[in-house]
Amino acid sequence: MKKRTLWITLAASVTSFLIGYFAACLVRSEPNRELDEHREQVETTDYSFTNVSVLCWVMTSQENLFSRAIHITQTWGGRCNLTLYVTEGSPNRPFPGIVLTLPVGKGRNELWMKTRAAFTLIYERYYADYDWFMKVDDDTFVIVDNLRYLLASKNTSEPLYYGFSFRHPQFNLDYTSGGSGYVLGKEALSRFVKVAYDESVCPSGHSVAKAAEDLMMGLCLSAAGVRVGNSLDSQGRIRFLVFTLDNFIDGNIGDWLPRFIAHNITTGIDCCSSYAVSMHYVQPSMMYLLEFLTQHLRLASESKDHNYQVNGTQIPI
Repeated sequence: MKKRTLWITLAASVTSFLIGYFAACLVRSEPNRELDEHREQVETTDYSFTNVSVLCWVMTSQENLFSRAIHITQTWGGRCNLTLYVTEGSPNRPFPGIVLTLPVGKGRNELWMKTRAAFTLIYERYYADYDWFMKVDDDTFVIVDNLRYLLASKNTSEPLYYGFSFRHPQFNLDYTSGGSGYVLGKEALSRFVKVAYDESVCPSGHSVAKAAEDLMMGLCLSAAGVRVGNSLDSQGRIRFLVFTLDNFIDGNIGDWLPRFIAHNITTGIDCCSSYAVSMHYVQPSMMYLLEFLTQHLRLASESKDHNYQVNGTQIPI
């Protein structure tokens, strides 16, 4: 009983944090300098940000397809132009998404091999059809509209990739977190594939990075001349969240994170961009809460089209 009460209290706390954060973002009435500055950047491009095409692939496993990945199919997964679910084994029953099965082993030590094989196969099959290629974990929530909004002012022909930036002191390397997702443009993906199986610059494994696919990805991309691009908003706030939103709001980000980040971060209600792209370590139930908050919750004051009905008479808000 005590355990159940603890979980209920924790769920209520997390929910209140999330609702408070999104409400604060929605009700701010002062001019949005970030929106104005970014809109100027986007309007200099040849197309609307809604036309940016993105292939998303989800790192999952045979055992997690129906406990984790399936919830992505019911929430944000359908908003990418194409979403693939990459596993090491075929599902044992019908799955409501496109499953890409690779001949790799199970477990964390195989994540790098799975990543390398997935990006290579995606390059061979889909390179010509999409502008950007994003990898995420099966417990990541992506706000795809905001992803496109970020990428609209970026050039897919530049050797850059985007995500939450880590800096590894041993390798003197900037790279991106795999959990919150990273996104490669055409040039970055093309360069990666050309060196992906060159063991001299992109080894199958490393004593330090064997279980860290994001670090191995960073080492290989760096060897190919691909750099981490700036994904911070105009106020220096992060868009890719390596933890859940409430972790950043309440400052529960651990002691290790500040030692491995490539830029300053803050905590509290202004921790993160109003145009956040992704959040990691999201439980299935929270996927649906985030889906509601980002896709369905609206303020009546946002539009003059909203009306109350009183005794059959429409009264504008």
